[in-house]
Amino acid sequence: MRRELGWLLLSSGLFGCAPLASLRPAGGLWESDRSAEIGAGAVALGPRPYVIESWQPVGQVWGALRLDRSFELSAIGAFDEQAFAAGGALRWIPLRADRLAAGAEVEFGFAWAALALPIALRLSDGLWLYTAPRLGNMGIHLTPGLPGGLSLEIFDGWIVRAEAQLSWEEFLAYQRRVHLAGGMAYQW
Repeated sequence: MRRELGWLLLSSGLFGCAPLASLRPAGGLWESDRSAEIGAGAVALGPRPYVIESWQPVGQVWGALRLDRSFELSAIGAFDEQAFAAGGALRWIPLRADRLAAGAEVEFGFAWAALALPIALRLSDGLWLYTAPRLGNMGIHLTPGLPGGLSLEIFDGWIVRAEAQLSWEEFLAYQRRVHLAGGMAYQW
C-alpha cells in the first residue's frame, strides 16, 4: 500500500505542470516599501482550438520575500484534482523608475522550469499594469506564454489581481490556450 501511494504522489508531481499564471507583478513590493507578500488565486485554463475540451480549474498560491533593493525570492504552488506543482522563483529587478519596473526571473520546481521577463507600469498609486513573457514547460512540452494583468491595492496591504495569458504548447498554433486568473494578495 505504501509503495502504491508513493508512486501515485511521485507520478502526480512528475506529470504536473508549471503554475499557469504569474499573479506577481514586478516592482510591487518595491513601490509599496513592504518586504513580503502572500497570495492565492484561481486560474481557468481554456481548451485548445479544434479540440472538444472543457475549461480546467487550477488553484495557485505564492509567497514572496524582498531580499534587497533588486532581488525577490518567491515560493509558488499550483494544484488541481489530479496534480500539483511546487517550486520557487528568483527575480532580479535592476530597472526601477518612478512608474516602471523591469527585470528577469528564473522559475524552478519539481518537474518544471521557466525564464520570464517581468515588466510593470504603475498607472497610479497602487495600480499596476504588468506582463511577464515566459518560456518554460507545460507538462513535458516547451511552451511560451504571454500574460497581461492588473494589480490594484484596495486597502492597506490588500491587493486584488486579474490576469489573462495566451500560451502555445510546443509553439504550435493549434495548441494555443487561454489562461484567465484572479487572485488576492497581502503585503506587509
